[in-house]
Amino acid sequence: MCLLGYVPRGENKINGRRYFTKGIDERTHHIHIYEKDHENIKLHLDFKEYLINHPTEAMEYGELKIKLAEQYPENTYKYQEGKQKLLNKLIKKAKNWRSN
Repeated sequence: MCLLGYVPRGENKINGRRYFTKGIDERTHHIHIYEKDHENIKLHLDFKEYLINHPTEAMEYGELKIKLAEQYPENTYKYQEGKQKLLNKLIKKAKNWRSN
């Protein structure tokens, strides 16, 4: 991953995850890697599928992330904190959607 320009960030507060970012001054990518059959794989994939199937909510989430990135360009904690309420709501919706 390092040879491809990704920076390893360890678990980054999520047990069992390996997190990589690309782009030092302007991040262009981030990758979450889990061991096969890890419980968070399904959660991430269900969340992605939910957003694909609910474009209005995906747009709302995307617009919030852009706003927060502009508001807190050097403070990832504030960025994360700002999106957490909506993220939790969408994760719950994704879980319910997938189970139906």
